[in-house]
Amino acid sequence: MRHQSTARVLHRASKAKGVHKDVHITSDDGQVDVYDVTISRKLAEEVTWLAHGKAGATIEFPSPAESPFAEHIFHVPASGSLSSGPATASAVEGKYYKYTVKGRTGKNDPGVIIHN
Repeated sequence: MRHQSTARVLHRASKAKGVHKDVHITSDDGQVDVYDVTISRKLAEEVTWLAHGKAGATIEFPSPAESPFAEHIFHVPASGSLSSGPATASAVEGKYYKYTVKGRTGKNDPGVIIHN
């Protein structure tokens, strides 16, 4: 039996009920089209990062305790996408969760805000 990452399982399970807030990674230096994204825990909203171009990106929250999601590192494939899964029950309402988008040639530091 193959084990799947928690993020993939959460993505598949929440896809039917949650709303996805898209964040497009627009360049290899980690630039995004939405700098701060607000999601609702009550509505099971999640962030979907979409990589454009030949290089993927890594989404990294500082630590597991400083991520509003079950995972704190997400690997977005080249020309692909990956969703965060819904915010955890321990995610603090109104808190700004800074994360880093690491591209092939640089990085950027946007954020996620959780609301109920």
